[in-house]
Amino acid sequence: MRLFVAVNPGERFSHELATQLDAWRQQLRIAWSRPRVWHLTLDFLGEWPPERVPALQEALRHETTRHASFAVTCGQVGAFPSLRRPKVLFLHAASDGKLEELAAGLRRCVDDVWPDGPQDRKPFRAHLTFARIKRPLPATQRRLVSEIAFAPWQPFTVADVRLVRSVLEPSGPVYSDLAVCELARGQGRG
Repeated sequence: MRLFVAVNPGERFSHELATQLDAWRQQLRIAWSRPRVWHLTLDFLGEWPPERVPALQEALRHETTRHASFAVTCGQVGAFPSLRRPKVLFLHAASDGKLEELAAGLRRCVDDVWPDGPQDRKPFRAHLTFARIKRPLPATQRRLVSEIAFAPWQPFTVADVRLVRSVLEPSGPVYSDLAVCELARGQGRG
């Protein structure tokens, strides 16, 4: 099973992002992701055998109870590898270090379940992907990408973490939650 651990930004934030992206969708010919798949990946796990999933679910549930809920604020656009040669467009996400702490704890517990597993070992970068660029853009389109700007965002609350199964289909990925692990109550706003 292809798995990842993520935070869902919620319907209010997704609606706000979709609304702000409407003007850019008309101008840029790129692959915009659907609002229902927007998330912040805390750990990409890769292919896991089904028999390891129950232990993983239990470990994630245990780890999330050690973290209080918190607020996340998204910022402006970023790109991988860069805005000059974009392949992935995303929003920067900030939480006074809480996302980073949560991701680090979850990554440790994933490694405890399967130390030699296929999980991602790259450093965590808090972001929400909203578009992918499959072919190099002409200069005018690259200029437009660098001009994408958003009105200030309302923070959203991270109250749970999801273990998500991803099935890649020709029409795009299909996600299903295998576990929803609640965080302890905290001071987040939502």
